[in-house]
Amino acid sequence: MVSSVKKEEAWGLERVREYAKAHKKYAGLMYGGVVKDVKALGISGRFLEVGAGPGFLAVMMARKYPDISVTAVDISPHMAVVANEYIAGSNLEDRIQYVVGDVNDGDHMKKLGKFDFVYTTFCLHDWKPPDDAISNLWEAVKYNGFLYIHDFRRLGFLRCLPIKDEGFEAMKAAYRPGEIKAVLRKTGINDYKIKNGFPFLFLSVIARK
Repeated sequence: MVSSVKKEEAWGLERVREYAKAHKKYAGLMYGGVVKDVKALGISGRFLEVGAGPGFLAVMMARKYPDISVTAVDISPHMAVVANEYIAGSNLEDRIQYVVGDVNDGDHMKKLGKFDFVYTTFCLHDWKPPDDAISNLWEAVKYNGFLYIHDFRRLGFLRCLPIKDEGFEAMKAAYRPGEIKAVLRKTGINDYKIKNGFPFLFLSVIARK
């Protein structure tokens, strides 16, 4: 059975607001590299962000690249409320559409259409197993478009550290490059690279259709 449920899905609206407030100051650090990678790839057109959370990255993308539009998807209705408030406050409602949806719902994903750039950040470790989710993401990529997956990288020594923290728990649940390669092969994704991010706690998968 596939699990795409993130803990945020069960949070109430006020808890989501607290989460967004706490993480907003780290948005540049968390997503700056992703925004730069888009520039290096030279992508424009329609973007799809899955697991969009409070909308920070979608807004960063739209501000940085005025020739794109973003469809942002998250499984939490409360996250959508907070994100739409942030998008409206950024005056980007005309270029960012935020909808509630599950990456494992193939029918819903197909209704969104095809995109030049499909991306997700810090969600992969929540997908157990990730096969259907990645397959649906790949299906949403246009011919000659890109799929971009950014997440933590699981390091063996982390399991030995007696630290109870959301970030460490996510790292412990993350996948290793070899595990990701196996899933990509099963999904029929062959043209890709896996890039390790400094300080090797993160990785990015960049695949071209």
